[in-house]
Amino acid sequence: MSKRSNSKSKGKSPKKTQKTDVLFGEQLDEALENITLKRPRNPYTYFCLEEVEKFKKNNKGKKIVLKNFSGDCAAKWKELGKKEKEKYLNKFEEDKMRYKKDVELVRHHLFMDYNDVVHRPPTAYRLFLNERLREGFEKNEDPKVVQKQASEEWRKMSLDDKAEYLAKKKDNDTWFEKAKKTRKVNPLTMFVQKAIEVAKKNNEELPKLAELAKAWKGLKASEKKKYEDYAKALNEERERVQNVYELVHGIKPKRPAGAFRVFLQEKAKAKELHSIMEGKELWNKLSEDEKETYLKKAHTLRLAYKYKKMIYNKKIRKILPKKPATAFGHFLKEKKGIKIPEGVKAVAYWYEIYEKLPKDKIKKYENKAAADRERYNKKMEEYKNYVFDMPKRPLTAFSLFVKDRLPDLKKENEKTPMPKLIKIAAKEWQSEDGVSQAKYEKKAEYDKKRFKKQLKDFETLGYYKANYRAERNTKAEESEDEEEKRTKKKKRSSSSKKSTKRSKSKTRSKSKSKTQDVKRSTKSRKKAGTQRKK
Repeated sequence: MSKRSNSKSKGKSPKKTQKTDVLFGEQLDEALENITLKRPRNPYTYFCLEEVEKFKKNNKGKKIVLKNFSGDCAAKWKELGKKEKEKYLNKFEEDKMRYKKDVELVRHHLFMDYNDVVHRPPTAYRLFLNERLREGFEKNEDPKVVQKQASEEWRKMSLDDKAEYLAKKKDNDTWFEKAKKTRKVNPLTMFVQKAIEVAKKNNEELPKLAELAKAWKGLKASEKKKYEDYAKALNEERERVQNVYELVHGIKPKRPAGAFRVFLQEKAKAKELHSIMEGKELWNKLSEDEKETYLKKAHTLRLAYKYKKMIYNKKIRKILPKKPATAFGHFLKEKKGIKIPEGVKAVAYWYEIYEKLPKDKIKKYENKAAADRERYNKKMEEYKNYVFDMPKRPLTAFSLFVKDRLPDLKKENEKTPMPKLIKIAAKEWQSEDGVSQAKYEKKAEYDKKRFKKQLKDFETLGYYKANYRAERNTKAEESEDEEEKRTKKKKRSSSSKKSTKRSKSKTRSKSKSKTQDVKRSTKSRKKAGTQRKK
């Protein structure tokens, strides 16, 4: 797993490059030649196919009218007894077994070296069990028996024996992080990497890319071929790792190339092709045996695509929201577990009771169905915004500047090719002010944050939200609104506090004035009383 991925380190030759021949070679094509991942047919479809053959024998030259024929088939199927239906049920079971075996063979042959990693990084015991199951698969042993024997063997094993699998577990945990960085390698990039490594070892100045490009052109054909072979082996291994990574994370697989397209790709890589018309002529000149090799390759690619699509669909079904129930469906949920008379169909029995219900009760179930429909529509809107493919890598500040500038440059220089336009944009970028460059650097930083968030969501959930920018803007607006509300609340609270203080001071002043008035009145009364006595 990760040990093999370590072989991709810079400057070192890849270990065990023969494993790529197992995946892409003739042995694999021959092993998967007779496998078709067609889903098993129902017993009823087998019965219908038999009826079609009977109709063709008895009525030669007549066309089958589907409406009438399908109705007749359905009526005949209902009349059949259990014993007569058994024949078709057995055919269905045989087809089911065939389909399961085909799926297992495709998985085993296409992802032979990475079977341990296909369903997330496994535990040490799972690695040991997978090893035993693989051995049992080759010997045609029953997997259940092998599993029991393996569990007993694992319990009796010492820590020293388990150490090998514990080490493998650590390697597998880091494998996923390495699988993210699997990109196709160019022979020139391999040459540049090696030159930089040599310069670093000798404590020399790092060579410029222009100098390295000239050195690459001046290399001998034999030396160039070494780098080309190394890059080819590395790309084949990385392609396989990428396939497994797609399987694990449930990334939507791309449609495979056909036999003719595989032929064109091969010739284009070998630089033996200049146009599609030339490719068609070369294809027509090929013999049947030569064409068969490309047909086999296309067949294996199709099988891999079908297997990946199957796992992708399973992953999506888990995320899809449940369909809303009807008013009658909500009524049936309440009646679940209640016994009904024997020999009566449950749905028909409950539907008769449902129709006789008063309007008020029916409206209650209709309201429940409407609420359920609203819930479903909201979740479906969210689901439409999910993306099940790897998020796009972040752009640099310069690339964002070029993206904005290119449409205007194309209008100004219509006949100039794209590489020259990019050079013009590069000169403009160098002469740009620091303020405008800072604007694009901020955009690049935001794009990096967007990528990190989407990648984190994708790895944990299996999908990410597409309108991250819109969501972020709405959140920012909401936060601004909240801050405004808080400031308003603070102002209100401060104003209310001031008003309460004022009111308290007023009440105090009023109470003081009242007490003073009372005192004054009592004093005046006392004075008046003393004067009268005198």
